[in-house]
Amino acid sequence: MVRVADQQFYSSLFSDLQHTRGRILGAQEQVSSGLRVRKPSDDPSAFGEVVRHKASLSKTQQAIRNIQFSTARLDVADNALSQAGNLLARAKELAVRARSDTNTAAERAAIAQEVRQIHRQLVGIANTEVNGQTVFAGTRTDVSPFVITVGDTVVYQGNGETQSVEVEPGQLVQVTIPGDQVFAGPNTNVFDGLRDLLAALETNNGSGIAAGIATIDLALTQVSAAHGQIGAFASRLQASHETLLATVEVTQRILSEQGDADLAKAVSDLQRYQVAFEATSEAIGRILNLSLLPFLR
Repeated sequence: MVRVADQQFYSSLFSDLQHTRGRILGAQEQVSSGLRVRKPSDDPSAFGEVVRHKASLSKTQQAIRNIQFSTARLDVADNALSQAGNLLARAKELAVRARSDTNTAAERAAIAQEVRQIHRQLVGIANTEVNGQTVFAGTRTDVSPFVITVGDTVVYQGNGETQSVEVEPGQLVQVTIPGDQVFAGPNTNVFDGLRDLLAALETNNGSGIAAGIATIDLALTQVSAAHGQIGAFASRLQASHETLLATVEVTQRILSEQGDADLAKAVSDLQRYQVAFEATSEAIGRILNLSLLPFLR
């Protein structure tokens, strides 16, 4: 008959065996996942910190994606405005050549043909898209902002609203300039100026050509100012991008320190627990003359 003391002894052995088996499973999870903290019971305090830092990391990474998308959009806008400036400079060069009284009506009409091509190219640039969204339409990114109508007149179909991207909680950076500000004001309407220059060239109107040159100068200033704004937006995004990348690095290091397993230690612990488990099982087997391993594994 088994005495009470023996029962307590056996119960203690079985408890130790189950406890060691639990440690083996925990060490195996650490080795396979590389994580020390996977659930609250692993380390309640560390688990809470891991959850908090993961949430922060997710928000930071989303902000980085927003910046990357907006930067690509600004790059396209920057290139478009560079082209617009070059085209306006060419239009001015042609107008200056045409202003000379030595030009015949036929020569001015020939120059008008190239100016018309510049006019059309500028409309195309003003309708530039990136990823299916127009760049200079304000927030109406699903429409072509500029449409040519009767008599070379160009109508704006976008709106005057700007778009911004959140780079930090509560901190927004503007990333667009509405097309009506770039091409239709505040200094001049670029397309109306070219339209009027075209009319002057085609009707051999010298004073009209001179007025067109003045208008192009205003247009160049206006487009250049918008170009500078785009560059400033891009610089702010770049600075924020670098800050956020540094934040990600710090957060990932904290997560690693709090949640990652020490693999060398985990492997060592696993081996030690397995040895202890085998030793305890053999001891129980010898005492009871019965191997418990088939039932416990």
